[in-house]
Amino acid sequence: MECELRDSCAQHTRLRKLASFKNSGVCFIQLRDKWFRSDSCVKAQFGIISKPVELEGAALASEVVFGHGYAHYGYFPDGLPEVVSLQALGAAQHAYFEKLLETIRAVPGEVSRILDVGSGTGANAKNLIGAGFDVTCVSPSAQMNEMARSKLPEGTQVIDARFEDFATNHRFDLCIFAESFHYIELEPALAQAAKYAEKGVVIFDYFRRGGVGTDQNDTTRTTHTSFLEAVVRQGQFEVLHDEDVTDAITPTFVIYEYLKNEKVAPFLERYRATLSQNHPLRAWMLELLLGRSMDKLTRKSGRSTTFARAHEYRLIVMRRK
Repeated sequence: MECELRDSCAQHTRLRKLASFKNSGVCFIQLRDKWFRSDSCVKAQFGIISKPVELEGAALASEVVFGHGYAHYGYFPDGLPEVVSLQALGAAQHAYFEKLLETIRAVPGEVSRILDVGSGTGANAKNLIGAGFDVTCVSPSAQMNEMARSKLPEGTQVIDARFEDFATNHRFDLCIFAESFHYIELEPALAQAAKYAEKGVVIFDYFRRGGVGTDQNDTTRTTHTSFLEAVVRQGQFEVLHDEDVTDAITPTFVIYEYLKNEKVAPFLERYRATLSQNHPLRAWMLELLLGRSMDKLTRKSGRSTTFARAHEYRLIVMRRK
């Protein structure tokens, strides 16, 4: 009994130490008698998982569940499937790639060298290489780049860099942005594309709708209209194809929300209640570290309607002048 009390007091002391770092902007975790700093585990303060970590987690889940590791949304040209499931989402993610491949093959001139900007886990690059293209990847995510290197053929270049900072002596026929353009500042993105793409650019991504406000978590850099105006100002590219595919993308969010609201949220609520009842100290620590993120998973977002209201998803092909 005395030993259990002493262990309990020691655990309380460790948790108080952990809590004292809550407002420091840095995450420290104690394993045995040592403290380990982990800046990437939490953004700014406890309970807020950063956007890059969310993306890496989603890509990892796609890798584990479906085996392909696509980090982009699904493409549903026929609308929401009758059976709403993870399998339907995985198939739609591959349909997205097939649409991307079809678009690349339709670019005027012979395309063989591709720069995949924001290449994620390398899933698109792997399939493009399988289709006969020479692909170079560039992404700022070290975690996803490691996933890419593990699946791509030996010798494939996977470069750790933001596109804005990317530099090489090589040139490419095509720059592709598969759901990565909206992360990059508009003018630098077009300048870099003009520097490295000798034949054209394919953008399969979303833009903010003009006149619609965004919340602080929205990373979308620009509107479609601003993009077109910048292309004209730059004068390096001609827009050959510009298609609104928003309706084919939004079923992704319907599936996400169904699975989250009907499957994940009830499980988390039961788990948190059981843990709190049976292991209150562990529950306290879990809430300290991940409570706000779990709240987000159990809260209805309505993104299936808000996304289309605030964004337009475009498939754009540009040819070098």
